[in-house]
Amino acid sequence: MKLVKFGNPYYHVNKSLVDDLFDSFLFNDSHAGYSNHNVATNIFETEKDFRIEMVLPGFSKEEVSLNYHNDVLSVKAEKEVKEEDKNNYLRREFGTKNIEKQFNIPDSIDTEKINAKFENGILVITLPKKEEAVEKAPLAISIS
Repeated sequence: MKLVKFGNPYYHVNKSLVDDLFDSFLFNDSHAGYSNHNVATNIFETEKDFRIEMVLPGFSKEEVSLNYHNDVLSVKAEKEVKEEDKNNYLRREFGTKNIEKQFNIPDSIDTEKINAKFENGILVITLPKKEEAVEKAPLAISIS
């Protein structure tokens, strides 16, 4: 006979919520008014490059900046608060926060050729691979 330990599924959910609450007190990854929470990001790889897609609603192309330094790509989106935006809201369910997100870039990327396109609130960053990092098709060798 084997003894099987039964776990209450509700205990794990509550434990996770409590752990998240205390972790948020001890660790805060937002700094200087920036946040990287809730920034929808897709990262995918093709044969020739990597692509990063970020959804930045409410920002214009001029408010978004990219910076590459010491193998880290930083994306910042900053919106200046205007006087007419400082209203006494009776209810506010959305707003635009300044965003900063960083990505570690591998050595296989040709950093001189990184480019970006911003259209309809979506930032697409293309990170081309170096020529030696691109996988080549298998070479068939003839037998004599």
